[in-house]
Amino acid sequence: MHLHKLENWQHNHDFSVKNDKGEQRTKYVLILTAITMIVEIIAGSIYGSMALLADGWHMGTHVAAFMITIFAYRYARNHADDPAYTFGTGKVSVLGGLC
Repeated sequence: MHLHKLENWQHNHDFSVKNDKGEQRTKYVLILTAITMIVEIIAGSIYGSMALLADGWHMGTHVAAFMITIFAYRYARNHADDPAYTFGTGKVSVLGGLC
């Protein structure tokens, strides 16, 4: 009986800007930070430097933060077409960046 279909009135709700370069660069920074962390912890242990050990373990918190950011990038990308996110997954990357 109706002449109009619901599909004619629906549209994509993916309002987030895709940043593939940002995700790739975050991976590079994660790798560089993890290598620096490992070198500082090893050097601090060998030379008995509490400063290197403390900074190495502190770099571990940065590695964890970058891993949260990469998770947010992937989660937002994988759920971009999910209808459960009415306005898209743009807020996921913002919340991941707050960590």
